[in-house]
Amino acid sequence: MGKIFKDASVLFIITLVAGVLLGLVYQVTKEPIAAQNEKAKQEAYETVLESADEFEVIYSEEDPDQKAWLTECLSNASEDFSKDDISEVVAGKSNGETVGYVITVVAHDGYAGDIKFSVGVSKEGEFLGTSILAIGETAGLGMRAKTDPSFLNQFKGATTNKFSLVTDGTGATDGDEVVDAISGSTVTSKAMTKGINAALAVFEKLAEGGNN
Repeated sequence: MGKIFKDASVLFIITLVAGVLLGLVYQVTKEPIAAQNEKAKQEAYETVLESADEFEVIYSEEDPDQKAWLTECLSNASEDFSKDDISEVVAGKSNGETVGYVITVVAHDGYAGDIKFSVGVSKEGEFLGTSILAIGETAGLGMRAKTDPSFLNQFKGATTNKFSLVTDGTGATDGDEVVDAISGSTVTSKAMTKGINAALAVFEKLAEGGNN
């Protein structure tokens, strides 16, 4: 009995010390990680909306009322966006005037899980670009969404409220709103295309005057 008590006491102490150390590590790394994430977001904003010199968050999932509006935008759309979330909408401004929006999407139906990315749309509705913030797709396949710019470059410059994806290589001849899937990575391509369409659904509501 004494040995069992001793072993249990040692295990308790080890667990307690490990818990304390993990807590200390979290406290030490929390702020640097937050700062790095904020830096990555700012760089994404600047990449997809180059004409803006300042950015203002106008909708965020952290605000319950704003999150409800973002969710409503997607639930009322004609496409099924049940696997997509909008985490943030930022107004890009130049000399105090809004020149476009940066909309951050989390697509939950990637091949290996969530794909988080920001898209830029001009005030006139031109799609300006995409910047991937987090992706864990298969190297050499779905990861090419990030490493090979040819897929995302297909979206740039188009003015549409919905992109369509094809897998037969005819996207370049079917119009600006039709894009070719990444070869061998249809799931990743579909997830990102649908996520981009989710962002466009929110932009459409913004163009109509937001939730005011």
